[in-house]
Amino acid sequence: MDKLLTSDEVAEYLRLNRETILSKARKGEIPAVKMGYRSYRFYKEQVDEWLKTKTKENKPQSEEVKRIDLKACPMGIRGGLSRRDIYEGITPSIPG
Repeated sequence: MDKLLTSDEVAEYLRLNRETILSKARKGEIPAVKMGYRSYRFYKEQVDEWLKTKTKENKPQSEEVKRIDLKACPMGIRGGLSRRDIYEGITPSIPG
């Protein structure tokens, strides 16, 4: 039979925080066996398979980069822009 790992062992194996592992186990994001009220155990083979599927799902970072065309605003505008306005490409109305 396969060896069961504790949440601490899985956290060390995946180099994640223990609370992250427990949160993923509670949400069903990582395969786990609930033992008792609050403890979980993990089969190493299932964790490895889960990790492989997560690796396949992730796209290379170069494909995820989104280019944003920011328009230049004239100097001296009252009120300014928030970071959200700049990100969304909103240009302020210029009083004239």
